[in-house]
Amino acid sequence: MPEILLNYRMTDADLPNRPIKTAVRVFELINVVQGVEEATFTNISKEVDMAESTLHDYLTTLVHVGYLSRNDRKYTLSLQFLDHGIAARETFSVYSKSKSTLKNLADESGAAVWLMVEENGKAVYLSQELGEDSIETHERLGKHEYMHCLASGKVLLAFSSDKHVEEVVDQHGLPEKTSESITTMEELRAELSVIREQGYAVNHNEAAKGTSAVAAPIIIDESVVGAVAISAPVTRVDNESFRNKLIELVSTGSNEIELKMTYD
Repeated sequence: MPEILLNYRMTDADLPNRPIKTAVRVFELINVVQGVEEATFTNISKEVDMAESTLHDYLTTLVHVGYLSRNDRKYTLSLQFLDHGIAARETFSVYSKSKSTLKNLADESGAAVWLMVEENGKAVYLSQELGEDSIETHERLGKHEYMHCLASGKVLLAFSSDKHVEEVVDQHGLPEKTSESITTMEELRAELSVIREQGYAVNHNEAAKGTSAVAAPIIIDESVVGAVAISAPVTRVDNESFRNKLIELVSTGSNEIELKMTYD
C-alpha cells in the first residue's frame, strides 16, 4: 500500500483486544482505492493480499452500501465521504471561530492561509483561504501530514508536552520528506525549543521543495487546539520584509481566534 495513505499506525497500547479483521480490510481497501492511479480491479488486487473472489465481494458490497462508485471498470470513493468529512470538521469549534480571520489574513498576505489541527499524531489541513497571489501546492483539505516537516505541525508539537512529542515520533517516526527535513530527535527538540521561545515556526523546503510557511499556535486554557499557517513560495518568504509580515499576520490572527473562542 502506498506510504502516503498510512495516516495512522496503531501502537501496542491502541490495539483492541479482538481486532475485527473485516473492518480493517474494508478501510485498507478504501485507502487503496484512494491511492492507486487507476483503481481497476486488477490494480487493486495487486495492492492487497486477498483472494480475487473475496476482493470482488468486498468491492461489490462497498458499492452497494454507497461508499464506492464504479464507472467504466474503475472504482472511486463516493461523495459519502465528503458528507462525513464536513460533519467531522464541524466538531472542531476552532473551525467556525476562524473563518473570518482566515479570510482577512489571505486578503492581507495575498498567500494561502490554512487552519491546522492535530489528529492521531499528524497535522490535518482543516480549512483554507486563498489570497490573490497564492499558488497551487501539494496541500489539500483533509490531508494528514507528518508534523515535523510543517511549520504548523512544529507549532502544534512545540506547545504540547514533551511526552506527547515522544509519542508522536514513536508512532510516525521522522521521515525525510526532503533533504531539508528534520530527521533526528535531537534536531526536533532544538527546533521546538526555539519555537516555544519565539512563538511561531517557519518551514523552508521541509515538506516539499520550493514551498515555505509560517505558523503560530492557537492556545486555549494552556492547550494548543490548532495553528494558523500562511504558505508561499520559498523565494517570497526568503524576503525578510515579507517574512516578518507573515509572522505578524499569523501571530495576530491566532490571537484573534483565541479571543473569539474564549469570549464569543
